[in-house]
Order: sequence, then C-alpha cells, then structure tokens
Amino acid sequence: MNSQSIKKFMTVEKNIDLKDIIKFLENSLIAVYGEPGSVIVRHLRDPEHVDEFTLDWVNPAKADKQKIAEKSQAKVIIVDKEVVFSDTMKNQGKVLLVVDNPKLAIAKVGNEFFVEKPIPGIHPSAVIHPDAQIGENVFIGANTTIGKCIIGNNVNIHSNVTLYDKVTVENNAIINAGSVIGTDGLGCERDKDGVLFKFPHLGGVTIYENVEIGANCQIAKGALSNTIIGKGTKINAGCYIAHNVVIGENVWISPHVKITGSAKIKDNVTIFTSSVIREQRTIGKGAIIGMGSVVTKDVPAGETWVGNPARKLEKG
Repeated sequence: MNSQSIKKFMTVEKNIDLKDIIKFLENSLIAVYGEPGSVIVRHLRDPEHVDEFTLDWVNPAKADKQKIAEKSQAKVIIVDKEVVFSDTMKNQGKVLLVVDNPKLAIAKVGNEFFVEKPIPGIHPSAVIHPDAQIGENVFIGANTTIGKCIIGNNVNIHSNVTLYDKVTVENNAIINAGSVIGTDGLGCERDKDGVLFKFPHLGGVTIYENVEIGANCQIAKGALSNTIIGKGTKINAGCYIAHNVVIGENVWISPHVKITGSAKIKDNVTIFTSSVIREQRTIGKGAIIGMGSVVTKDVPAGETWVGNPARKLEKG
C-alpha cells in the first residue's frame, strides 16, 4: 500500500469554509489573527502528516508552542493566548484562532465537522421486540438485539449490541459494538448450609442523554431499582457496571474499570484505566481515581486517590 493510500485511510476529507468554523467557535474565541478570507479546511491530522489544508492545534502544555505554531505546515492553527501572531506567521499567510483551551476547541470542531455519523435506520439483521419504543433518527447496527426497551431520538446503537428488557436510552446516546446492557447481576445470599440463592433483579437500566458507552461494556440491571448512567457520561471500552450503581453527570470512565454493586459515582468524577470500585462506596463530586486503583473506602469530593488499596494522594 503506497503512502497516498495510507493518507486516504488516515483522515476524513472535507471542504469546510473556515468562516463556518469561526462561527461555530464564536462563543469561545478570544481572537482571530490573519485573513480567513476564502480559506478551506479539509482535514484533521496527527503532527507528522499536517499539510496546508489541516486544521492544526498546539497543546498549551508545550514549552516551545510558539515555535511549533510557526513551523506548522497548516494554514489554520488553534492556539492559546500565549502564542503570538508573529511576523513569521503573517508572512506565511497563517490564520490563528485563539481560545482558552485548544484541545477542547479541536474536539468540538472535530465532532461537529469531521466525525462521520451513521445514517439513521435499522439493519435487517437486527432483532427488535415488538413492544420496544424506538425514537426518531435512530441507527441500529447489524446483529443487534433490543428487548422491550425505550430508545430516544438520535441514538446510535452499533453492531452486536444486546439490550435486555427494561433498558431506557435517552436522546443522543451512543452505544458501541458488542456491549450488553440490562443483564441480571449476581447478587447472592447463602443459607445455613452454604447454598447460594440469587437475589432477584427486577429493575432496569436508565441511560440519560448524551451518554456514550464504549465497545464491549457490560451494565447490569438493578435489583429493586434501576442502574443509572447520568447525562453526558462517557464510559470507555471493556468496563463492567454492576447492579444498582448510580453514576452522575459528565463522569469520565477509562477502559476496563469495574464498578461493583450499589456504588455511587458523583458528577464530574474521573476514573482511570483498570480501577476497581468496591460495592456500596461513594466517589465524591470531581474526585479522580488513578490508574489501577482499588477503592475500598468512600472518596471525598475533589480528592485524588491512587493505589491498592487506594489512598488520598497528598500534594507536594
């Protein structure tokens, strides 16, 4: 495969008027330097493959960000306010879009203009319960099974997903391939002879709007109430969410995290890769759980905990 073919696979090619991007970002723009004129942006690319049609950005954490911006082959660059529109850039005919958070800006632009969205429709191999309620502009991929569920508008459910009965998915949610939602948990109780009896799981799962569930996740339904995934939360690939877990809004969960029964994760929490949260524990608002941590105690709001068992990370 030649380099031109590789480049075609690397990026989505568009023809976007820079003025449309500026209008989209107008609420977060601090300044625009240069002449937007009739500039066309065609793609986003990694730093090694930037060309004049790339919408580039400079990470504010870089010590040499001024030099990075000046050396970029891109005509349009998103930067923070510490990057100066130098004579070098003027002579190069560059356009600088100045914002507080370039990474956030490029993420928003990428999702709005470059991400290929599935065409609404139901794949003929999908199996859907006759009493399921399906909203408008919904995409349901191949070999997906949907029980007696409620699916909102503009929802994307990709291939090989299984939704058991009593799952509600609100507007604009995304469920990626291979995820299984609404299974029974396996909460059990032993009798005096040690025989296990499974606790009945009569609840469901509620996934609020703008949630994204990564590939190959499993979310168990509640026992006597619902398992909850709050608005705007993002759950990465391979995670397990047990029965009766309640996850708040805008929680960011990295791959292969395990959250066990009846745990509560408050708003704006970040949980990094391969962490485990013990049952019935609460992670306070805005807390951060470091990679590979095993959380056995409640974590207060705003604190960072790491390790096995996890402990508060003291600053300094």
